[in-house]
Amino acid sequence: MSRLPLLLLLSLAAAAPAIASDDRAVAFETDRQWFAGIAGATSQSRFNVDSGAGGSINSLTDAALLRVGRYGRPARYGIDLMYLRYDEATAVFGTAWLDYIIAAGDIFSGYLGIAAGATSVQWRGNDPFDAGRNFSVGGKREASWAAGLRIGGLIEVTRLVQVELGYRFLFTGLEAEFTDGGNGSTVHMRNQRAVHAGVNFRF
Repeated sequence: MSRLPLLLLLSLAAAAPAIASDDRAVAFETDRQWFAGIAGATSQSRFNVDSGAGGSINSLTDAALLRVGRYGRPARYGIDLMYLRYDEATAVFGTAWLDYIIAAGDIFSGYLGIAAGATSVQWRGNDPFDAGRNFSVGGKREASWAAGLRIGGLIEVTRLVQVELGYRFLFTGLEAEFTDGGNGSTVHMRNQRAVHAGVNFRF
């Protein structure tokens, strides 16, 4: 029996893992690729109010998340924008992020990352914390830094379409002072937590 078919079979078997690795469009993409994504999110932020004017509030809302990024090997980086409408205020978070991709096969991958950026908050009423006072802050805008961590998973649908599930926790430094005649108070926006699910499109 000729050894040629056997050698050919062994050669193909040895080459198979390399071919499969090249097909993994997230973690082991040879050519860097740009992508854009859209996601729905559920977000929660903690507002701490001094002087008993509302106390500590955990505010929950749904949100939209837009992202643009680029894949490297084995990392990706990009920017995202999230718009939120809490009962107390509307907020916009813009962050730049860097993720390390962890491959878990040809279809599934995970990521761990860091994020940093800024947030802008506009108060929705003159008494956003239901404290029984008129702080005259309706429409006023505050800005702050934001920084934190990200974690999530990626599912390959096709080489151009990908599902992303993730969670992020951002610390913020937002602090605003309100006054009502002789009464005053300070509010601190401590953090922003969000769970999100959406779709990425490569191009």
